[in-house]
Amino acid sequence: MSALPWTMPTENGLAMSVDLAIYPLDVVMRACHAFTARCYVFVRSVENGLAIIDFAPRDEQDSLRDVAGDFSNALIDHQLRSLVAAETKAVRELLVAQAFCEGDLLDRSEIESDEYADPRGIVR
Repeated sequence: MSALPWTMPTENGLAMSVDLAIYPLDVVMRACHAFTARCYVFVRSVENGLAIIDFAPRDEQDSLRDVAGDFSNALIDHQLRSLVAAETKAVRELLVAQAFCEGDLLDRSEIESDEYADPRGIVR
């Protein structure tokens, strides 16, 4: 099968170009991290609005064409996750604030004592 149009064969593997106008660098890096168990990943350059990512197989039996296709899908996945996280940020923050508000995490025994109490045992 021929190479995918956004890929370029390299000496040790395959290089892909990713348009940073479509996928921000943080999304590209998250997708890259997801592939580190499967192959060696190196972000070679980020210039002219493109990120060039090199993939080298960990195992010679692995198909880099499959890796390239799966990586493309991972970019979409991480981009959508990023969009959903941005859209739901306020709700998540409210839920976390409410959760911590209901559980009193402070030991108020030292604050709410009277002038004769010695909760820290200083007098001893």
